Amino acid sequence: MTQATSILADRTEGELLDRLTGHPALQSLDSWPPERFLAMLLQRRFVSLIFTPMYDIAIDALRDPPAIRLVRQILREEYPGRFGRQPSHREDLVHDLLVLGATTDQVLACRPTPTTSSILTDTLHLMSDAAHDASDLRILTIVRFWGEVVVSVEYGEYWKRMAAQFDAAGVRSRFYFTHYSHDGRESLVTASTRSRTHSGRLGARVKQLLAASGTGDEFADLEAQVLELRLRFYDQFL
Repeated sequence: MTQATSILADRTEGELLDRLTGHPALQSLDSWPPERFLAMLLQRRFVSLIFTPMYDIAIDALRDPPAIRLVRQILREEYPGRFGRQPSHREDLVHDLLVLGATTDQVLACRPTPTTSSILTDTLHLMSDAAHDASDLRILTIVRFWGEVVVSVEYGEYWKRMAAQFDAAGVRSRFYFTHYSHDGRESLVTASTRSRTHSGRLGARVKQLLAASGTGDEFADLEAQVLELRLRFYDQFL
């Protein structure tokens, strides 16, 4: 049952991610003028800004000690260094935006669109509902898919356009490439607590919870809801 459930969950997840990469906005990034691409990235920054509260809600609600420790570890990586000498991942994001042509004033003056605002609210509600139900499976499914897997897939699509800009500037990407590479999706079938990726380590516990539940229906439904939120985000740029 464990293997069969994981295989089915993997297949379902793969189909959802195909819908994401097939979105017309992501398919046409190479043809966008620079100002349109930057406008999208500036809106996408607001989604990144709720990473911390999403993971904090998860930590508050999880009941499984190893899972709590893992989510804590991932959250602490967002703010490396104890003495404030290293930039946070959010600062790294702004660094990359400036390399890509944004100005500090553009970053600070940007406000979420009504669509982006509604997505932020709905995303927090999705996690809060899972937390209120005290369902470790629901919570970790959202953390893994929303916070790691989908992010890596999105940034992989961005990187196809960004790579040349960073090469031309002679500057290393501190945010987009790093998250694209280390948040990469790892199959639930092979996921392990020793995995090198966040998705792999989170997936190891999700796999166990899936086996205990005996069905992947809840997992599939939640991932579909996460995907719909992300598709809504990109719809506004069509």
